[in-house]
Amino acid sequence: MASAAAKSNVELVERVYDAFNEGDIDTPMATMAEDIEWIEPEGDIYGGTYHGPEEVLNNVFTPCLEDFEDFQVDTDEFIDGGDTIVVLGTFHGMHRTTGKPLAVPFAHVCELEDGRMTRFIDHLDTVLWNETYEA
Repeated sequence: MASAAAKSNVELVERVYDAFNEGDIDTPMATMAEDIEWIEPEGDIYGGTYHGPEEVLNNVFTPCLEDFEDFQVDTDEFIDGGDTIVVLGTFHGMHRTTGKPLAVPFAHVCELEDGRMTRFIDHLDTVLWNETYEA
């Protein structure tokens, strides 16, 4: 049986994804710890390790929302690991320049402490993602 803290971590992460998909960037930003480590896969257009909410906003959220129309992070499953929540789903959208559709499965690892996200790791197929940028 999941502890109350673990259940609230799953609920917190679910709220973050729902808010993002509704265009509310403030909720995910407010959930990040000031020293969050955010890791995007090497080889991805946004690839790199970012520290702090501002770096995530400037290097991941803003460029992604500028690059894709109707961008959504559709979730299929939240796996409860207590202070670590794994999220499985698919990125969807349409690249604004190439017109290519985005449909890339992902696995996200969200580490939390005291209700704040301290680490986020994005696992995805960078070839599929980057193909949407090719004319």
